[in-house]
Parts: sequence; structure tokens; C-alpha cells
Amino acid sequence: MSFNQKELEKLLEESCKQLHKDFYKKFNKDIYLSAGGSKLEAFITDLQKEFETTASSFIANHKLEKDTEAKKRVFAITKFYAKKCVEDFSKI
Repeated sequence: MSFNQKELEKLLEESCKQLHKDFYKKFNKDIYLSAGGSKLEAFITDLQKEFETTASSFIANHKLEKDTEAKKRVFAITKFYAKKCVEDFSKI
């Protein structure tokens, strides 16, 4: 079964943007009062959870649970976007 890769990419981009917004709010409210590395680590942890949820939902919504190759593609794309999202966040 195939899927629309652009749809997945859009979902991941939206998740990344939302995570950036959420962390800006948390930083401005001094919720994270530790060294910069800890902030990045907290961001990565939340990003991992969010992207796992996004990928899992995408797989379920497109009924790809039994399609091993499609699942590999979904997780490869997710990994790429997670790396990009962390790089964008760490520039700030």
C-alpha cells in the first residue's frame, strides 16, 4: 500500500513548528531554569514523543500496520524531519 509522502512531511513540519512555539512559551515563563543543554535535551525528548505519535497515527490512519516497507519509509522520513527540527531549534 502506498501513501502520500507530502502529507506526512506536512504533518511533521506542523508538529515541529508547534513544538518550537510551545518551548518558546515555556522558556519565556522560566519553566526550564537550567543550562542551555538541558533545554535542548528537554526539547529533543518532547520532539521524540510528538514525532512518534505523529508517525504512529499516520501509519494507523493509512492502514500501513502490515506494510513493512511503508512503515520503514514513514520512520525514515520522521527521523529526517526530527533531525531537521532539532537543528532548527538549536540555532536559536
